[in-house]
Amino acid sequence: MKLFKWNKNFAPKFSNMVEKFFGDKINVFANKDEEVSTIPATNISDEEKAFDISLAVPGIDKKDINIEIIDNKIYITSEKQYEKEEQDKFYYRKEFGYASFQRIFELPPEADAQKISADLKDGILNIKVAKDKKYLAKKKKIAIA
Repeated sequence: MKLFKWNKNFAPKFSNMVEKFFGDKINVFANKDEEVSTIPATNISDEEKAFDISLAVPGIDKKDINIEIIDNKIYITSEKQYEKEEQDKFYYRKEFGYASFQRIFELPPEADAQKISADLKDGILNIKVAKDKKYLAKKKKIAIA
């Protein structure tokens, strides 16, 4: 017979105890500015005259992004190293890290690999891949009667 039934709702949570004890000084133990390696969220749209590729890359400078076309594939890569040093009356902390990602997209036959443009604004990398004029000339819209 059990005298006590364990209920996880009554169990104290360590993170809550630490937060209550340290209050706003909790960031001494957790680096909220630490960069994380992830694959950026991507949207691809097939527009009338071009393909639009948008990647969410907040906090990454355009100098840290490389875009290349190799064998009819578009390679989007980024590498970034960082160091951070903090010193206060009661602690000294020095950190470093490395973040990177790589996305590869195969270009469809109607894409013109010679006409690609890119810009970075507000953490969104926009890449526009124009469609080949030969493909656009062959395209014909059929009306429904």
